[in-house]
This record gives sequence, structure tokens and C-alpha cells, in this order.
Amino acid sequence: MLKTIALLFAAAIAITFTVLMSMMARSDPPSLLSGGTPDDEQRQWAQTAWRYVQNNTQPGSGLVNGKEQYPVTSLWNIGDTLIALTAARRLDIISQAEFDARLSTLLTTLASLPLTPAGTPGSLYNAADGSLSRQQPAATKAQDLARLLAGMRMVIGYFPEYRTYLERATMRWNFCSVVDKEGLPLDGQQQNNQWRTQAVVDTEYSDYSRAAFALWGFRPSEQPLPFKTAILSGLPIDYTTRDPRLSGSPAGVESTPYILTGIELGWTMPEGLSSASTRMENRAKLIYQVQEMRWQKDKILTARAQYSRSAAPWEVYDSIFANGYPWNTLADGNRYMPELSLLSTRAIFGLWALWDTPFTDALMQLGRLHRDTEHGWFEGRYEDSGGYNRTYTLTTNTVVLEAMLYKHTAGPLIKPVHHGGYLDARMQDVFNWPRHCLPPERNPQVIKKGGLNGD
Repeated sequence: MLKTIALLFAAAIAITFTVLMSMMARSDPPSLLSGGTPDDEQRQWAQTAWRYVQNNTQPGSGLVNGKEQYPVTSLWNIGDTLIALTAARRLDIISQAEFDARLSTLLTTLASLPLTPAGTPGSLYNAADGSLSRQQPAATKAQDLARLLAGMRMVIGYFPEYRTYLERATMRWNFCSVVDKEGLPLDGQQQNNQWRTQAVVDTEYSDYSRAAFALWGFRPSEQPLPFKTAILSGLPIDYTTRDPRLSGSPAGVESTPYILTGIELGWTMPEGLSSASTRMENRAKLIYQVQEMRWQKDKILTARAQYSRSAAPWEVYDSIFANGYPWNTLADGNRYMPELSLLSTRAIFGLWALWDTPFTDALMQLGRLHRDTEHGWFEGRYEDSGGYNRTYTLTTNTVVLEAMLYKHTAGPLIKPVHHGGYLDARMQDVFNWPRHCLPPERNPQVIKKGGLNGD
């Protein structure tokens, strides 16, 4: 009997030793790829993303370069900056004093941001001094302004003490040519000394834009945009009805907007539009599933997103479906360039944050290496060659930070903001409205005792 017990004990020790040795032999501990509170390795990931912000912040304006060492920023990038700053503070990467100093400089810039002839923020700014870029005709893209509004709401949700400054900045902006009376976002551009607008009809970014505007009280359109459906691996993928031959830009689907609506909003449309929320979530799940199925069937790790390069072509639309074809990779002028298909860092982190599966674990085994601790996270690696695209952008590093915060908080990042702020108080005085088509100016009945959209 004693001999049997001794043999069993020896066997148990041998098994334990084998397991421990196999764990030590792994390049990464199992917790590296799991959800929940970030471990030490994941904290380093967030710190690396913040390094990009540190390296590319313009001290005079508080703005951050959209691309490494290139002093141009977009409205989208200003939203990135607010989100990255908030995530860094919430993850305790920076102190409250540093957060306040950086945000204070940025708030000063926002308060005097030069506007277009339509009274809207412009598409591009000089990051060094905050001046409106002269590289193109004055323009405002709804999805870029939506990103900025989402970033502002995220700051207010976590740090309400800054609410007055952010809401005061928005009261300078004229929304009449940004959101129509039906709640549909509009793009605008100066042409022949006239401001011309066009409704945003792309399915992928329209939901993100409408949700971001709804955070500020704009009633989103209840009518779904027209769309077409492509079948990829047996799955229905919705895409825009816009004709790319007329617009010159791709008509398709990539991961970024679906990732952001999940991480930031939980695929929930404010204002209680349940049908729109269900549609957003279903589309996002299909975007995930079709990329997972490509990996399962074709053994090609897939995480598609629009991305930047450090050489021509400078921007690449790396799609799940575009211009009539699956897995279509397009450069400017809708040029087909399959050799530029990329395993995108931002898509990897977004998919990994939202779905805990063997597929996202496989993505992260490679994606976790797309970094340089002195520069940040680069755009990704090419599908065909495995070579790196060592271009560093603010958007990719912001997505890394918000993905880490999403894992840490286990839920959407933008919290509901209750009534009673500066904007609410100002809009109580109907005789001094700014006449900028703010929500209560469009719908006076929304004003209640206590503020806009009061509970």
C-alpha cells in the first residue's frame, strides 16, 4: 500500500514538473491573452501606445500629430487625443496633474479653434499652432466631428469637472450644416464660394456618427440608410449603395467603425432606438465572424482596417469587401493593390478586446509584436510577406489604449451624461440661443426643468 502511494506521489510530482516546465517554455504567460484587469505585460502595451502621444504632442497647442513627426492633425485625431488622454489617466499611466496640464492646453486650443465659413470645425489643422490647414478647400466631415464629440463625451463621463469647458467650446460651432432636420449627418465643403453639403450614406461610419451626435442630444434618424448585401463565406455583409466610380473613394467595409461602436458605446444607440442598436451589433458580429472564417478555412490571419503608410500610396483602404470584391485592397483612385493587404494592429486590438476566442488569441500572438517601445505601435504586417509596416499613427495607438481600458473596465467606455451642465443652463434662456441648430433649437420641447434630455 505504501509503495503504491509513493508511486502515485512520484507520478504527481512528475506531472506537476512537466506542466511547470511547459509553462516556462512558452514565450508568453497564458494571462497575456486573457480578459480582465491588465497584467504587467498588457500594462507595457498601454505604456507603449502612450509613448506615441508623448513623442508627438505639440506643446504650444496640446494637439497630437496624426502621423509620427508630421505636424498635421484632423478633427478625428483631436477626438483620438481626448480618448487616449482619458484612457491613459484611467489606466494610471499618467498622473492627474499631467492629465490636467495636457487637457488644459488642449481645451485652450479648442476654445479658439478656427472655423470654416460655415461655422464648423475644419477637417485638418496645423498641429503646431492650431491654425486651419490650407492644404485643401475648407471642409468638414461628419465622421471626424463625430469622433471629436465622442472624445469630448468620454472626458465628461469620467471627469465631469471639465464639462463646462468642453460644452462651451461646442456652442461656438454651427451644426446647421452638419446634421439635417431628420438627424442625418452631413459632409460639407466650400465650392465656388458656397458651402455645399451632402448626406452621409456609407453604412459603416453612419452608425458611429449618428450615435456620437446622439450623445449630445441630436435625435438620430430612425430610417435605416439604404444598403446592399454581399455574401462572404455564407455570411451577409452590408455595404453602402454609393457608386465608387462617381465618388472616387472605395465603397466597402472594414473593421474600424464597428470596433469603435462596440468599445465606446456597446453597440447601443442613444435615445433608445433599439432597432438601430440591434442592427449595429449584428453587423459588427458578422464583421468579426467573416474574418474568423477566413482564418479557419484559408489559414490566413485576417484583421482588416484602413491604414497609413510612410511612402506612396500614403493611405490604403484594406477591406473585408469593397467595390464589388471580397478582401479588396485599394489605394488612391481605387487602384487594386493586393500586395498591400495588412494584418492591422488597430483591428487586432479591437477584435481581441471585444471577442475572447481562439481566433483573437491567434491574432494577438503576432499583433503583440507590432511595437517599438520608443515610438509606439506601428500599423501592422503585410499578409503576403509578413514584413512590417512601420508607420506610426495616432489612431492606431489610441485604439490600443481604449482596447486596454475596455478590457480593464469590462464595458463600454462612454458613460451616460446626465442633465444639468453648462450647455443645459445656457439653453434655458430661449432669447439668447446661439442659433446654431443645437438640439433644443431644433426641438424646443426637449427642454425640461433641470436641463436638456432630463431624466
